[in-house]
Amino acid sequence: MPLIYSVAKNKITPPEPPRPTSNRPPSRLDPNATPANFMRAVARIVVALGRNALAANQPAHETVERTWPTDRVAPLVLRAAMTPTTTASAAALAPIAQAFLAALTPMSAGADLLNRGLALRFDGVASINVPGLGVPTADFVAEGEAIPTTEALPAPAARLTRHKIAVIATATREMLHNPAAEDLIRQILIETTGPALDRVLLSTSAASLDHPAGLLNGIAPLPATGDLIDKLVAVASAVAPVAGNGSIAIVAAAAQAAAINLRLPRAPIYPILSSTTLTPGTIIAVALPALVSAVEIIRVEASTDAVVHEESSSPAVNIGGGVMAHPLRSFFQSDTVGLKLRWPISWALRDPRAVAWMQGV
Repeated sequence: MPLIYSVAKNKITPPEPPRPTSNRPPSRLDPNATPANFMRAVARIVVALGRNALAANQPAHETVERTWPTDRVAPLVLRAAMTPTTTASAAALAPIAQAFLAALTPMSAGADLLNRGLALRFDGVASINVPGLGVPTADFVAEGEAIPTTEALPAPAARLTRHKIAVIATATREMLHNPAAEDLIRQILIETTGPALDRVLLSTSAASLDHPAGLLNGIAPLPATGDLIDKLVAVASAVAPVAGNGSIAIVAAAAQAAAINLRLPRAPIYPILSSTTLTPGTIIAVALPALVSAVEIIRVEASTDAVVHEESSSPAVNIGGGVMAHPLRSFFQSDTVGLKLRWPISWALRDPRAVAWMQGV
């Protein structure tokens, strides 16, 4: 250790020993982090919270630091999931929400679609009013001439309100301590959350207290005439007035997406997204400038003491008269952990002309 001469004390003193590394999560994200890194971090957080629920007096952040010491993303995701987000951390946490959305694209055309549109953040507000696409029309003006003033076309504002995708999953003690727990949970997150998003986003469902309106709600399908190329031209032309310079995405059922890629072996003009939740024969064109979404951090909680009703079709636990619905599971009795995942997400269309679709293709 090099010595330092202190003028004030008139003697040679060794430098102060290095301070211990803080356990606080990093305040900035690694700029090289990929969506896969974020999904892996979320899976690790789920594993850490589950193990923490099984082992008392073992904070989850210590499990993360001990098990994955080189992971700089997981501690920040853990902070987002366990403590209130502040204005100081909101800017750093915003990429996490978008990266989680991007990580779902292998299983979700809807996630890919939202990731290409306009992304906003709630930042603590209950709803967001987004202006429509009606704008004044500009024109050329000669030198020295008066610049005309035009009135903006009336366009109803789209509103984003808070909604969430949520699920409670159970994991045994043996599963959470298995070396492959991280990979298994990461795959479960992708395979369950992605299709759940597609089922609502790419539907005709009206808005409700549970979820936003599907993109096809209130929009009549176009007649299916001509060959496959004619049908693609029809849906793309329908949304072209609000698409700008070709900012269109095509979402198709699996068979139609395969047919489009086979008929157009070279790179197509528009991205072709495939969704297994669409009815066979369906194709959708979306003008991306008109699609707006707000995606927040996924939240994870763990419990070993709760009792849950394991029936998704009728979630009411108390059916009246003191009778409890079945089947019920006690996490304490079965030595399992309940993992509750909540993912706040919402979307809206700024203009109904931004979506065109067709059936029977």
